[in-house]
Amino acid sequence: MRIGNSNIFLFSALAVAISSSPGLAQSDEKPGLFASADISIVHDDNIYRVTDDLAQSDTFLRLAPELSALGGIGKHRFQLSYTGDYAKFSDASEADYADHDLRGRIDLEHSLRFSSRFEAGYQKDHEDPGSINRLQLDMTEYNKYDQNFLLAGIAYGSEQAIGRLAFNYRRTDKDYTTNDLDYLDFVSDQLTGRFTYRIAPNTRVYAEAIISELNYTPRTTFELDNTYKRYRAGITWDFTGKLTGDVNVGYQDRDYELDTLRDIDGLAYDGEITWSVNTFTKVVGAVKRESIDSSIEETGGFLRTSYGINLKHELTERLKITADAGYSKDELVFTASREDKRHAYQFGLDYELMRNIKLTANYTYEERDSTLSIADYQANSIGIGVIVSLDD
Repeated sequence: MRIGNSNIFLFSALAVAISSSPGLAQSDEKPGLFASADISIVHDDNIYRVTDDLAQSDTFLRLAPELSALGGIGKHRFQLSYTGDYAKFSDASEADYADHDLRGRIDLEHSLRFSSRFEAGYQKDHEDPGSINRLQLDMTEYNKYDQNFLLAGIAYGSEQAIGRLAFNYRRTDKDYTTNDLDYLDFVSDQLTGRFTYRIAPNTRVYAEAIISELNYTPRTTFELDNTYKRYRAGITWDFTGKLTGDVNVGYQDRDYELDTLRDIDGLAYDGEITWSVNTFTKVVGAVKRESIDSSIEETGGFLRTSYGINLKHELTERLKITADAGYSKDELVFTASREDKRHAYQFGLDYELMRNIKLTANYTYEERDSTLSIADYQANSIGIGVIVSLDD
């Protein structure tokens, strides 16, 4: 079941972002073409995630297509993918959006020990108003932005080697196109280095450093430019496919160029554990602690700690249920008068009508409980849909 954009921020800890992985691993997918389309009707009683007195409900038609092509020459792999997300609202036409995510990736294996990776992508997306700390109580249109990135990486040592060293460089350019948010436009240069060492056939430890330079569009008396450094050590394991995980802990430091902004440093962690209870049931748990730049004018960053759990269970060969629960806490270090706590729950059903056709239904509840009362909100959404998929 697809988790909608409005719910991604709490449940994203349950997914591993391709763009953040420095491993340069070849894809395990088989070469070929894949296509799917998720068509659904959703009713949401608070589309802009604002306080109850200002909440606006609406029903919208959503179409989310996916296309991907994977090929290769020898041990080299090439991948091109497109993901779309379009919504047409019944009443609030200004809330309509058309999101696009297009990216290509090349994995080259030059020898038994040396490999490289190149990736580029373009996104036209909208921002979940419940995921940011900026309050836009009079919002009539989602915050929308264009983003593109380029990535290049090299690795010494194969995936099966005892030791492996990998480096990635990524450049990201993000530009907001609505609601006068130009001050949040930035260009980011990120360098990642990772050393992995195998201590058992299916267990590896690693040390990683991630350094990001973020350059924001300056204002007359304010700039948000900062350097974000993360140093962490972790372990990955796979116990016969029953229990797998990737857990790390370390130190983070976000250093702002402007002296009036408070720097953020301290403990950071990130982890995901998957437990395949049996053939029919799988449980995934995830935690994360990170610092994020604030979207409020002329303020620095904040600490977000997130926890999530996902359950998938097959009631029958055709009928499956999913349940998600998420919690996060935002500590706004630039003010002691505000702390945000978020809760989200989702329950869904998937029924496989035919091999390539799946019927879906889901219900989602979100809540933000803040020490600043006008930041509180509650939202309920319910949707039904059909997913059609094709592959060769």
